[in-house]
Order: sequence, then C-alpha cells, then structure tokens
Amino acid sequence: MVIMGHRDMKKSFGPSALVSPRVLLGVGLVTATALFGGTGCGLSYSLTGLYVEPSTGLTCVVDGVSAQYHAYGTYTEGNHTARTEDITGQVTWSATIPAVASINSSGLATGVGDGTTAILASTQGEFGLLSNASSIQVDPAGCGTTTSIRKDFSLSIIPGNQNFASAGQSAQPLAIATYNGGERTADLSRQVTWVSNNARVATVDTAGVITATGPGDAVITAQTKAPDGEVVSATQTIHVEGTTQDQ
Repeated sequence: MVIMGHRDMKKSFGPSALVSPRVLLGVGLVTATALFGGTGCGLSYSLTGLYVEPSTGLTCVVDGVSAQYHAYGTYTEGNHTARTEDITGQVTWSATIPAVASINSSGLATGVGDGTTAILASTQGEFGLLSNASSIQVDPAGCGTTTSIRKDFSLSIIPGNQNFASAGQSAQPLAIATYNGGERTADLSRQVTWVSNNARVATVDTAGVITATGPGDAVITAQTKAPDGEVVSATQTIHVEGTTQDQ
C-alpha cells in the first residue's frame, strides 16, 4: 500500500492532463476525463473526506464468511462541485480485533471468531490523515438475535450531512445500497429518486448534484425500491450559511 503525501492526493483535471509515473504505479491519481467527464479547465481536486460502507451495525457473518467494505473519498476544489469517489483500493484497511475478523487490502473482511470488531480505513488527505470506521459482527448462530444487522437492503447517502458556506456552492454525493446484511454494496446514485424539501435552501437534480440556493436548512432524500418491492430511502441535511453566490 502506497501512502500518498500532501501533494500526491491532488487530482489534476483537464483534457491536457499528463499521465505521471505515479499513475502508472497505481497510486490512484486519475484525470477528470476519467472521473467526471472532463471539466474544460485545469482543476486540482483534493481529498478532504473519507467514509466507509456498510456503516456500523449493518454487517454480520459466520466464521469463514466474508463481507465487502468500500471506502469513499470526497474531493473538493474551491467553489466547484465536490465529488465523491470509490477509493477502496487506495486506503489502508485494518480490524481492531484480528481474532474476530481479518480484512485484506481490497476491503474484504472475513469472520475468524465470535465477537464484534471495528473495521478501519485510513489514508493521507489534503490536510492530514483521514480515517473512518465501521464494524463487523461474527456470530456462529448466524446473527439471528440482532435484528438491526439482519437488514437485507439499506440505503445511505455519502457523505452525510453537509454544510455550505454560501449559495451557489454544490456537491455530488453518492447513494449507496447495501444488500444481504453488508455482503454486497452498489452505487445507485443515478437510479434513485432525489428530492429536496426546501428549494429555497438547496436543490438537487436527477443525477444527485446538490446546489445551495439560500441560507437555512434543507433535507435531501434519495429513494428507491428494494428487491422485495419495499420503498427504501435515505436522507441528509444541508445547511447553508451565507447568501451571496461565490464567483
């Protein structure tokens, strides 16, 4: 695992971006054309947030059974739209109690013994070390007594609640579905229905891009149907501080 330094975590964007030796070594730097379809200007996005899915309390396995974890990084650049990316293979994974579960460099955790342990992801961000945690329970009985962990399908928005300094700022979170008690996750950002309960504070388009429009608070909801037909939703609160759109 290569831990990137302060300057390495920046992403260079634009059609003229060059592929550096670090990219060839798999450090994880990519151009905007690959990530965001190009921006038309030279932008340098920085890693400023880290999130782990499935979240705490959603994953339970028996001995020898594995569950996949994903790490998502939030990249920001001034007042441009903040983006969230899957960086599962670029973080350092660990389990706090190895006697309960192990986890490899790809985020695949495997039950070892009875109990619960934290699952940690960490990497170097723009302003220092970033880390986030989840958990896994290993239960020889098959998790039959923990109803909160037995959810077959859940939905979450990554990152969670967000603050905007002023109107005009925007961000594009992800809607992540978790299946089979944490065994599988999927990005449903372009399949869910996005809704804002207060367009005077923040709007959200069909792709999930949230734009601050005025001071106050708004709740953004992502909604979809589970495989069994049940309507499942996730929410995040948007808080906007200022009133002047940044140029």
